Amino acid sequence: MSFIGNFAAARAYKATAAYNRELYMMQSRLQKAKTAQKKAIYDRVDRPRLLKKQDSEYDFLFVRALKSGAEIREGESPYLALLEAGVNQATDLAIADFNSRQAYFDGINQSLLTAFKGEGEMFKGKVLAQSEMIKGFATAGGNYASTGSLLG
Repeated sequence: MSFIGNFAAARAYKATAAYNRELYMMQSRLQKAKTAQKKAIYDRVDRPRLLKKQDSEYDFLFVRALKSGAEIREGESPYLALLEAGVNQATDLAIADFNSRQAYFDGINQSLLTAFKGEGEMFKGKVLAQSEMIKGFATAGGNYASTGSLLG
């Protein structure tokens, strides 16, 4: 009668695999949603705020240069200072954009890895269930061959 235990174990492996797979899939969907939310926050809030701050800082620097009485001509110190400020701001924006993209790709990759863990759990459960079914059939077949009854 041990084959009945094998069949019960096979059923338990399948149920556990399905549960674990769904758990990983839920984690994957949550990770993907959080990643999309962070990207939207950067695109709609942080990036525009950074641009507005940079514009304000540049305007302040420009007005301060004009108030000093210096002329802003190409190749001269005030112009070069403004140019350097613009380059620094563009670099800061490029770094922020790059970091945002990297965080997005990392989040998507993490969600995919989590989903694949779920698929792996499902596969593992199916393999274990199949081996238990084979053991059960082998035991039942052995019982029948030796006693003429499945129960042994």
